[in-house]
Amino acid sequence: MAVPIVGIGASFQFATVQSPINFTTLVGVDSIAFSGDKVATEKTTTMATVLGIETYIGSVQEPGSVDVKCFWEPGDASQAALEVIRLAATAVQMKATYGSSNSRTFSGIVESMTVTHSLDKPARLDVKIKLSGPWTLV
Repeated sequence: MAVPIVGIGASFQFATVQSPINFTTLVGVDSIAFSGDKVATEKTTTMATVLGIETYIGSVQEPGSVDVKCFWEPGDASQAALEVIRLAATAVQMKATYGSSNSRTFSGIVESMTVTHSLDKPARLDVKIKLSGPWTLV
């Protein structure tokens, strides 16, 4: 039976050098959320379809996106390096590591990095990443 995991010990990493891959750990991360992965379906119903029930086939896969939320730390080298990758608008290798259990690796494009300054809370950095291609659970 699988044992559930908690977020303690998890980390988010991105490649700053592609060959050989050299991962940098993003500082201040407290939330990693994957969403939007799905398989598109195409309708194949014809007039000859039995009982008049719609039929479909699986089509292309949408790999989804990942939202990474962290505390914003002005001047932090890892957050600055991720901003450089965002400005380059290119896909790089990334990895979400779940403590000591396993990790999800993928290629992603940083779509946005939004800083929020609240009056009574720590400043936040919200990063939105679009997956490009399949992800692998290791």
